[in-house]
Amino acid sequence: MNVPPFKPSILCVEDEPVAREQMLKILRRRGREVAAAPNGQEGLALFRRQAFEVVVTDIRMPVMDGLSMARQMKELNRDVKIVVTTAFTDLSYLMAAIDLGVDQYVLKPVEIDRLLAAIDRCAENIAIRNQARRYQTERDKLLAELQAALDKVKLLSGFLPICAACKRIRDDQGYWQQIESYIRDHSEAEFSHGICPDCARKLYPEIFGPGGQIKNNQDKQ
Repeated sequence: MNVPPFKPSILCVEDEPVAREQMLKILRRRGREVAAAPNGQEGLALFRRQAFEVVVTDIRMPVMDGLSMARQMKELNRDVKIVVTTAFTDLSYLMAAIDLGVDQYVLKPVEIDRLLAAIDRCAENIAIRNQARRYQTERDKLLAELQAALDKVKLLSGFLPICAACKRIRDDQGYWQQIESYIRDHSEAEFSHGICPDCARKLYPEIFGPGGQIKNNQDKQ
């Protein structure tokens, strides 16, 4: 599937100021909007105010660690993509992050290419998900239109009150309409008027013969 370029909104949560600024510079290459927080508690508060599409977070932080924050973010929005940065020695934290359902992880010290690749994978997944949702929305709209069309056709089914003499049909408001007017108003049908042989013989006996054929001049003489 060809996915159009997509830049997600990104929240970076990192407790060390120098590392946070470095990561912000990197993330601005990929995000249409990038914000930062120094710990999990402030990161969660920012996320509550604005549902970022991608969150890049350290695991070990004061006040609230990255895993606790990510868990609550997933509860608020299961579609959010979580990228954790962790040291190789934090294997137990990394396993916990995997169990939590993080989307990507990048080992520290963070390499620019690896971080950008992780963001790109998240962005691609988001773009595919958005495409699928747009397709589903368009499909639901089409189905609704088809159902409405079927419901319109069904108006011509069942019993219709029709006059036995003039053949007019009574509509829902109690008015009597010519049958062709009623059908035209309740369907897409169009009419081309003609005359059947029986009516031709009754209405124009001097012109039409028994089979509805026009009499020739000899018949008239």
